Amino acid sequence: MPDLKSGSKKQDALILVFTVLPAGAAVVATWIAKDAQGVTKIALIALIAILATAPPLWAFWQHKKSRIEERTRREALLAPIIDYIGESITKPSEAPAKAAQIHERLAPLLAESLGDGVRCAFYSYDAKNERFLKEVASGGPNGTPDEIGIRSEKFSRLRHVMEQKVPVYTKDILDPDAQLNFTLGGGYRSILAHGAWAGEEVQGVLIVDAPNPGDLTRAKVPETYVWVFASLFGASNALRIAPTG
Repeated sequence: MPDLKSGSKKQDALILVFTVLPAGAAVVATWIAKDAQGVTKIALIALIAILATAPPLWAFWQHKKSRIEERTRREALLAPIIDYIGESITKPSEAPAKAAQIHERLAPLLAESLGDGVRCAFYSYDAKNERFLKEVASGGPNGTPDEIGIRSEKFSRLRHVMEQKVPVYTKDILDPDAQLNFTLGGGYRSILAHGAWAGEEVQGVLIVDAPNPGDLTRAKVPETYVWVFASLFGASNALRIAPTG
């Protein structure tokens, strides 16, 4: 399929040709085929079959095109991260700025990939003062807490989650048996969290929450997918604090 610009006259014409006209043309061809004989009837039947398959084929190719475009967009966001990590290692003085750039790319990429309204936040762990500090947040409504201290009810639960090597999923925070019975605010109903590690050192916790129950199940968001992002947050945070120990 041609690479079309959204809203262009050419695209509008092709949408008309592949989605609207085939239905009408199929009706006309069927009406004519009733009185046709021999080769003509066979040709009309073949034409009807082609017209019937045109709309779904168009939808398939458009969907494929959208997936390719989305993959290209994600690759464009992920590619610089490798450079940032390399620069953080070779130029330690630039590590804090590069880590911030990594966080700023990872958070919206994860949030957008999981659906409308999904929110992603990374909190680093300050062991000295027993608190979680927000490094980045993206998606959903604003108002995520800047700090989650030891006096907060969320702290002990996040501390437990952070030390796990697997993500913790909560289908609905109102479930009496929910492992996590809170979100980052805004009336959200589902949440998952995963410790962010750099090797054997824990750096913080990745938190993802969503508006509706069941938005963030293990089937919809595989463990390996969450682990990749959590590991990237953890590694970049380790590089951020490395120059100062």
